[in-house]
Amino acid sequence: MKYDVVVVGAGPAGSTAAKFLSERGIRTLLLDKSKFPHDKPCGGGLTAKVLKNFKYIEENDLIDSYSYGGAFYSPSLKYKVELQKTEPIVAMVIRKKFDDGLVKIAIGSGATFLDGKNVVDIKVLKGKTKVIFDNGTEIDSQIVIGADGIWSTVAKKTGLGRHNDIFGVSIFEEYPMKTEILDQYFTEKRLIHGHIKILGLAGYGWVFPKKECVNIGVTEIISAASKLRGTTNLKEVYKKYFQILKECKIIPDNLNINKLRGGALPFRPLDKTYSDRVILCGDAAGLINPVTGEGIDFAMDSGHIAAGVIIEALERDDFSAQFLSKYERIWKTDFGKDLKLLLRASGLWGKGSENIIKLASEDKKMADMFFKIGVGNLSINKYKWKLVKRMIYYKLKNLFKK
Repeated sequence: MKYDVVVVGAGPAGSTAAKFLSERGIRTLLLDKSKFPHDKPCGGGLTAKVLKNFKYIEENDLIDSYSYGGAFYSPSLKYKVELQKTEPIVAMVIRKKFDDGLVKIAIGSGATFLDGKNVVDIKVLKGKTKVIFDNGTEIDSQIVIGADGIWSTVAKKTGLGRHNDIFGVSIFEEYPMKTEILDQYFTEKRLIHGHIKILGLAGYGWVFPKKECVNIGVTEIISAASKLRGTTNLKEVYKKYFQILKECKIIPDNLNINKLRGGALPFRPLDKTYSDRVILCGDAAGLINPVTGEGIDFAMDSGHIAAGVIIEALERDDFSAQFLSKYERIWKTDFGKDLKLLLRASGLWGKGSENIIKLASEDKKMADMFFKIGVGNLSINKYKWKLVKRMIYYKLKNLFKK
């Protein structure tokens, strides 16, 4: 069987691309090295933007619960920014169900799916690409989409690079919990909690309550951490963070740490996300919010954009890097400016976060903008000057009060 497009990696980016390609009658093969359904290290939060852009997520019942607000805490825990809304600010998913559901949607649109297939090499030849599995099997196609995560084989084998200068390491666990206990600690609004630079960490801690469980984790940005101190024992940080959550009455005192899971996240886009007959999406391209680590938003957006460009490439019979560069121009226009600003912000871990949270905690308008940008529901590029003006206004207001 020959395919027009082979998509390596069946996470949100790959499944999204496969869905939109196969809907147009394009012969699409979606591959993943893991057997499905399978779990993935993730907090499991979706922005309102994702739900707006991809309405089929809710239509296919892939949302586990909704959160209507929460709190961000300063490093000292002395200050916090709180927000509660009548509309959800974040949707929560169980990644095992969510990823499997997206794959099924792609299959329903006409894509062929093969799981448990480990891709070890990609050859870009004259007139075609060749995807090579670990058992020696080969599959030809016109173009390949690399959506195979931070350690992308597609990126490495096609010369587009790998993420080795800035990335995040996270550990987490999801704890089953009775509904009445979740209601007691997080209310029916399922309020989330985020701790900036907790225990001096060059990163953050999170608590995401869901329908019948709570997801608790910590993330450290490695490049930022190396500038502040040596290697951190994340497991020890997690244990201490867990205890802080108990002392602050955020989680039940009788909740015990389970066997922890972990993973790595890219925190910077690759310099180039396309080449002849190849496009990279999602984590493989480094398209992730470098402040929060949220990547489903940019993953699905990039998959959708890639599908549109590839449809046009097939119509023109042009798979050159020159033509496929359109993909990168589009994502940079769509969300690239936000990524650039967020990347700058991620380098400021430990610099002024206490004061920023303090200011936001004392000013409702600033708190609203801060929180919405934090959860990905406002563009930091569009609202940066409004936020700066609000901070200046508030400081001057307090100055004249004195």
